[in-house]
Amino acid sequence: MSHRYPIRLSRKIFLILFSLGLMVSLTGYVVIKRNRVHHLTIAAGSKQGESYIFSQAMAQVVAKYNPKIQIEVLETKGSEENIKLLEDQKVQLATAQADIPALPSARIVSKLFPDMFQLVVQANSGIQQVSDLKGKRIGLPPKGGGQYLSFLFVAEHYRLEETDFFSFAVSEKETDEAFRNNQVDAVFRVRPPGNQSILDLVQNRGGRLVPIDQAEAMKIKQPTLDAGFIPKGAYQGSPAIPATDLPTVAVPRILLAHQKVDYNLIQEITSILYERRQDLAAVMPEASYISPPSVLVGTILPIHPGAQAYYDREKPSFLQENAEWLGLLLSIALLIGSWVWQLKSQLDKKQKNQGDNYNQEILMLMKQIECCQDLGSLEKIRHQLFSKFESVVNALDYDQITPESFQSFTFTWEAAIAALRDRRSTLMAQPTPISKSQ
Repeated sequence: MSHRYPIRLSRKIFLILFSLGLMVSLTGYVVIKRNRVHHLTIAAGSKQGESYIFSQAMAQVVAKYNPKIQIEVLETKGSEENIKLLEDQKVQLATAQADIPALPSARIVSKLFPDMFQLVVQANSGIQQVSDLKGKRIGLPPKGGGQYLSFLFVAEHYRLEETDFFSFAVSEKETDEAFRNNQVDAVFRVRPPGNQSILDLVQNRGGRLVPIDQAEAMKIKQPTLDAGFIPKGAYQGSPAIPATDLPTVAVPRILLAHQKVDYNLIQEITSILYERRQDLAAVMPEASYISPPSVLVGTILPIHPGAQAYYDREKPSFLQENAEWLGLLLSIALLIGSWVWQLKSQLDKKQKNQGDNYNQEILMLMKQIECCQDLGSLEKIRHQLFSKFESVVNALDYDQITPESFQSFTFTWEAAIAALRDRRSTLMAQPTPISKSQ
């Protein structure tokens, strides 16, 4: 028998070691998860653009307030490339113009700032409106960017085809240089008012801003667009450039995330965007325009669940929002419940009383059995007992008595049957009386 003890001891040691190993593994997992540094990449457009500048500011502020989230800023050609990189999961975040169609995996995190369609022309170009671009040389952002597609949309609206003008789709720096050297007649950009590159063109290179009207009409085809204006004096106060509020087309710049990016990461980034907005605005004033996405954006893209969780943080719960109605329903339910309970109590009492009555009737028959002196009377009592049993079974079927009352009755009835049998045996054992005539 002694050989069993080492086996039992080995099992106990195994269980102890297994438990310790499991505890160490779980503890290690929690520690690693809490201290893990998450590396994300954001596709942000050209280095001269506000999206890139904003992305750099966001990366710095996020790292400052949560060092476990490190964001790398990637230079790209613009919105269209950003969205493609996001769909291919080569980046986790992206900035984009809201008028550029996003792909299925993209989710909105936040609106960032409003961009404006801005058309700068040479002072002597004779261009007074968009339709005057026909036959002119136009400096455009690189193909594959949102700005390039936005210009084609505007040109199409004014019934201009690509063959109607000479386009130079190169970098912003190269376009500015071509404008300075009179190699292009106009430059098109989608930028916030006050953009440094446009400021240099209108202040130092003789550039002139041209209105882009009919924004409301363009919105019919592209709901993400809106009517806007470049404020008077946005590029110079005296003399004011532009001289009046200049009508143009506005489009939101938005921050996107891939749908598979961790819920908690996006919630934390969104929290920092809004709660540390002042830090962002110190680097880039346009950050003050950050606002939650809404149907006003005109896009059908859903909001990322992590961002939605931040936006709903102060939203009342279902119970809080419907407290009055729920209170009323609860009061009604309690009243109905009380009424049902009273009815049930009355029914239970009635059933119990009925069961007690049946038991009393059996007890009376038992007394008759004790006093019975002949078998004929005893047989009548037997018939009454079985008739009463049949009545009680029917009463149980029609819920006139409770199962408990039936069990009690059965016990009493069986006692009566036993008493009847005993009384019959006693009467049958008595000698038959002899008549006097014999």
